[in-house]
Amino acid sequence: MVIQILGSAAGGGVPQWNCGCRQCDGARTGLLETRTQCGIAVSVDGCRWVLVNASPDLRSQLMQARWQPHPKTRGSPIEAVLLSDADLDHTLGLYLLRENESPVSIHASEAIREAVEEGLRISEILNRYCGVRWVTAPSTFQALLYSDGKESGLEYKAIEIEGPGPRYRRGHRHSCRVFYMLRELATAKAALIAPAVAKLEPQLLRESVQAEAILFDGTFWSHDDFEKSGVSNRSVSELLQSHLPILSGSLKTLASRPAKHKIYLHINNTNPVLWSSGPERQLLDELGIQLATDGMTIEL
Repeated sequence: MVIQILGSAAGGGVPQWNCGCRQCDGARTGLLETRTQCGIAVSVDGCRWVLVNASPDLRSQLMQARWQPHPKTRGSPIEAVLLSDADLDHTLGLYLLRENESPVSIHASEAIREAVEEGLRISEILNRYCGVRWVTAPSTFQALLYSDGKESGLEYKAIEIEGPGPRYRRGHRHSCRVFYMLRELATAKAALIAPAVAKLEPQLLRESVQAEAILFDGTFWSHDDFEKSGVSNRSVSELLQSHLPILSGSLKTLASRPAKHKIYLHINNTNPVLWSSGPERQLLDELGIQLATDGMTIEL
């Protein structure tokens, strides 16, 4: 199994266009890496890919991934998109797939589909272009099929966790999030992909012990990221309730897991862990935890 990080930042990217925090200023001046909004690609053969989420930066990410079509042809290496939630930074890229020659295969929970369908009118719009094929993501391991119905060599399951719906559909359901377990049939090696986590729930802790790779929500370092970065935001409290901070929330648990690859992603622009020479990154290094970067590739 090959896992490629298409984008590693939280919504807005790094730098965020309207933000003058320390990290965004540093990214603009070349002191730290720029990052696009979070997206992940998984493949068994390196030719046909499954995406976990589709960010607004998807076009530029695909260009950087260099998945080129054959000369004098049109075709897509993207066989399916697995949605972990309905937030804009994970769904707006679906519109960018409208040039597909065949319907886009979107896997999601019923709650996520409802939010995206009613709030963003995904099917209504894409059906005027390439079309959409919805698949309800299973709660127990099942074969993950390519768009033509052939087996991908992967099996997967989506496990519901607590979390608010997207702001554009806040009141429709209490929970509108899942995390994914993807497992390669030939090797039985599994990856846990959870880019948005509000708290450490029992089902998340159980599955994390089984994973060879864990890609986990690293949105915030602590509850005072915004304050220390020199900016304020009217929705800070809401954001902090939606994402478990690294330092006081997930760090010890992630460090204790036996996974070979433990990676934080979905990094907010206010997170000081973005500084490669800072104490936050040093602590991750000491604990054997990586910080995702755009283009990072993992092989299991």
